[in-house]
Formats: sequence, structure tokens, C-alpha cells
Amino acid sequence: MKKSVIIIVSVILLSGLANAADFIVELRANYLHPSEEAFRDIYGGGMMYGGEVSIGVWRGLEIWLGGSYFSKKGELTFTKEETKLEIYPLGGGVKYRFSTGIFDLYVGAGLNYYQYKESNPIGDVSKRGSGYVGKIGSCVNVTGGFLIDLYINYSYCELKLADFEINIGGIEAGIGIGYRF
Repeated sequence: MKKSVIIIVSVILLSGLANAADFIVELRANYLHPSEEAFRDIYGGGMMYGGEVSIGVWRGLEIWLGGSYFSKKGELTFTKEETKLEIYPLGGGVKYRFSTGIFDLYVGAGLNYYQYKESNPIGDVSKRGSGYVGKIGSCVNVTGGFLIDLYINYSYCELKLADFEINIGGIEAGIGIGYRF
């Protein structure tokens, strides 16, 4: 009895892994609309560039790892001096993907680690912090293994800068071009 249960569980696991053999590599570009009004007042929104790797682990369940880069110049609110901002989010999490023909829809969540650097005549600020990210999207399978990914992410990371806290996350809407191996 015990041996037959092990065999049945092994067959179920192997059948799930056989469907999970996807490995997807993407280059991505998106527009970041920051959640925090103070952030938008100085820098507004802007383009982020990066990439993501997804690995299928079980019948539509994937693990993803990704990173991106945001850079923007702005003006300090009171002195109107130029300030430059750089944000590097790196993260990972899980996604659930299901196919509807030529489209694959997905929903996911994960954790990001943020490197924040701001430079202006008053001084430089460099901070690190952790945050959350949620994602939804749709991949269009173009031809062969090539795909186009249209997605929306919401990120949240609150950092304490000087004597105030600010959320450096927001809504990201973008496109990815990738290949499924």
C-alpha cells in the first residue's frame, strides 16, 4: 500500500513538472506613476527599464526574478535646485499563469529590495529598503518561442529620508519582449 501511494504521488508530481518546463527571459520597459504626491511633485513619473526571468515549477505556477532601473532629474520644491534620483528595484516572487489560446494571463506577487540614491546641492541621500509588488498581465505568443508581455504592477516601499517617510513605489504599466525556452 505504502509503495503504491509513493508511486501515485510521484506520477502526479512528474506530470505537473512536465507541464512546468517553461523558462522565460524578458526585456521590459514601463512607465512608473509614483503613488506619493511629494515624489510626483519633484520628479513626476517616468520610464523604467529592466528584465525578468520566470521559471515554471508546477502546472502554471512560476517563480520570477527581476530587476529594473529608474532615473530622473527634478527640482527641489523650495530652492528650485536640480536634483537627480536613481532607484534600483530587485525582486522575486511567484506567478500563476493560465493559457487562453494564444494569450497567457497571469497574476503574481513578490518582494522587492530597493536601492534609492538622490543627489542635489544640499547633499546626497542613499537608502535601502524592502517592499511589495503585485502584478497582472497577458502574454501574446507571437511565433516560435517569442512573446509580447503587457502588464501592470503595483509596488510599495516606504523609506525614511531625513525627517519624513515616503513611498517610492507606484503603478507601473509596461511591455516586455521575451522568449520562452
